[in-house]
Amino acid sequence: MKLSDLPIVAEMMYNALEPFYGGDHRAHAKRIVETASRGTKDRKGHFSAAQLMYIAEENGQIVGILNFVVKHQGTLKISPLIVREDARGKGVSRLLLQKVDNYAKKYRVRQIYCTVSAKNKLALDYFLAHGFVRAGMASGHYRVGVDEVMLYKIVEHDGVFLEERIISVLPLTEDDKKQVRHLVISRLSPYFEGVNDAWVDALFAGYERKDTRDPNEKYKLIWIAKSPDGTVLGVAGATPKKGEPVKLMPLVAESIQAFSALVAELPSFLREYGHKLYTHIVPVGIEVETLQHHSWQVEAMMPDAYKRGVVTQQWGLILEEKVMKTMRVKRQYFNAIMAGTKPLEVRIGYDSIKKIQRGDHIRLECERLAGTVQVADVRVYKTFAEMLAKENAGHVVPDDPAGALNVLQRIYPREKEQLGVYVLELKVVKVPSGR
Repeated sequence: MKLSDLPIVAEMMYNALEPFYGGDHRAHAKRIVETASRGTKDRKGHFSAAQLMYIAEENGQIVGILNFVVKHQGTLKISPLIVREDARGKGVSRLLLQKVDNYAKKYRVRQIYCTVSAKNKLALDYFLAHGFVRAGMASGHYRVGVDEVMLYKIVEHDGVFLEERIISVLPLTEDDKKQVRHLVISRLSPYFEGVNDAWVDALFAGYERKDTRDPNEKYKLIWIAKSPDGTVLGVAGATPKKGEPVKLMPLVAESIQAFSALVAELPSFLREYGHKLYTHIVPVGIEVETLQHHSWQVEAMMPDAYKRGVVTQQWGLILEEKVMKTMRVKRQYFNAIMAGTKPLEVRIGYDSIKKIQRGDHIRLECERLAGTVQVADVRVYKTFAEMLAKENAGHVVPDDPAGALNVLQRIYPREKEQLGVYVLELKVVKVPSGR
């Protein structure tokens, strides 16, 4: 950005921002262009550590502008990113956004954020398609009658997702109850008065009434997030209510991987029981990010509701009429499926897998990446060995076809293999979005 660019930049900012924001946009342009032309220091921004501004040119004409501010707290704000209307669809915004991503990675910025008018659907859809997540909405924020959507994208997570664990979400069994009891009491009792052995006994008693499907019986549905060695890493108890909301309590986990597994898979399990999920929770930051990533929204802040001095949050999720099943896969397999080099995904015969049919759409997730695939075919075998004798091992484990049997047996112990081996033939419908 050069000072001589100011007249054109000022007009672009006025034309793009005036429909959605109050204030003097030409004066705003003057301030940020003059700041950028002198260097990277914004001397008027209280939290600002640096400000950078770029223009995109085509044949010597300015077609796009980008301004971003780096904050002392290690975050980065885009304000604004604008592409001239007659230059849209040429990848200008992608090139400008790449400047932000490169800077964030180089200088270890942990979060990129911005706000977008709810009426500016083009910009809102663009940021959501490029890995940004809704943080919330502010009513009448920059202009009376115009709501502002707050968005962010995590750049790094201090390695929290580097350890990819194999976690299955399964219905509770009798053998799991001791671990569930310990997990629920240890995780909930610091924030919720009355969560003790008697509370867990009542939870289990409600689970025994699950077949009544009568809300007046206060029946419970319980799922656990479990590792292959049988360790219970997370617990979710669901109570269908009159009017068809479903309350999740408890919703607790030992790790963010287990919490993410529950949040990702429960909607498809619970759609037949209600139109909405809600939970009362005291989440840490990364759990908030996970809930927002899966489109949950904060509905209430309830001080002292369950324990004096503790603010409990109510989070809710409206379920679509038909909720797409979510499956989580490791990074190398996610990339291979999306690239078309791994058209076969192998699972064992849990009830949720048995329900998958040809033609179903499945949302595949890996960390904060997601893509949609369609099931072209489902084939069932008794054992992994039988399956590999008939299927192309390179389509199951592209990076180690010779060792495919060992890979599968490490993931699933023999007692799980006896549930049946399901081969899902997949084709990509929607390319990944996310970070």
